[in-house]
Amino acid sequence: MIDPELVGTYPSRAQFHRWLSGELKGLPHPHHCRVLEKMCPGYSAAQLFEPDQPDASRSVVDPADDGGLFDVIEDRIDQPAAGAVEWGPEQPADIGRSYAGLSASAATGVSEGTQRLGQRLLKLKKVQRLSDRDISQFAHLAGHIIDLDTRIDIEISGDGAARVTYRYELLNMTDRPLVRLPRDLWFQYTSGELTIRPLIDSTRRVAIQRVHDTPNLAKFACQLSPAIKSGESAVIGYTCEGGRFEDALYWRQAIPRYTRHFTINLRHGDAGDLISCSAIEEHEDGSENSATEELIWDHEGDDVIITLTRDYLRPNQSVTLRWTVTREHA
Repeated sequence: MIDPELVGTYPSRAQFHRWLSGELKGLPHPHHCRVLEKMCPGYSAAQLFEPDQPDASRSVVDPADDGGLFDVIEDRIDQPAAGAVEWGPEQPADIGRSYAGLSASAATGVSEGTQRLGQRLLKLKKVQRLSDRDISQFAHLAGHIIDLDTRIDIEISGDGAARVTYRYELLNMTDRPLVRLPRDLWFQYTSGELTIRPLIDSTRRVAIQRVHDTPNLAKFACQLSPAIKSGESAVIGYTCEGGRFEDALYWRQAIPRYTRHFTINLRHGDAGDLISCSAIEEHEDGSENSATEELIWDHEGDDVIITLTRDYLRPNQSVTLRWTVTREHA
């Protein structure tokens, strides 16, 4: 019986050619490995693809060296990795590791789209001075939209009225242009309809398409012009006014995409003293861990200022910031 989840996930012709020719570096997708191991009882996928030479001591291939840049992109662009993907900071064991294929050398057997995406990724590496590890991880996320940087600025005035600004730096690692970004905003308290406007310093023109509105919820989409092409990065954003902070002083942010850097900057005006402040990072499986070690807070007169930073967040996570001050709004 065939697992329904495997229907239509067979390898492409280019992928299969690399399997047979010995050009594959690393291992195929996990579900491909499962099928191969069923077809060849007694052998692991690592053993099936190890070099035919006397020294077979390295039977398991490090996922960080999973193929050259172009090969990795070609392998994943049509079937993006979900869940089992390396995404995190460098570990002590990674120091001095060489990441294979991070060059513009000839890439045989890959599509023009893959070559174009790979070249743009290498250009991004130079422009933003990204590490080989970051570029390797971005390549393994081919097929996804990646948030290189997400910043949320929350300004609360003395009467509780709020202005929230979102700024995203997006990297399009798909083979399609990105023209629309669905979003939503919710406040427990509002002073009428939420007003949402494009961020002036966006590098794309942004139009706000309202999809659904209730007194304290807005579902909308950012329509982008021109589109963010495959391999391109761009900064877009928007501001929201109309929300209020009264007796519930917290901000919970869901994470929709792989996010390299994440920051919340909060200024609570005329708040008095900060009594307490905490942050929680929630994972897809429901587990939680404290993020308080990444909190910085200070005072400017009667204003409370808080900054929370996180790195390497995954889809379906969330981050919650809570604080208590001496002057709450009624």
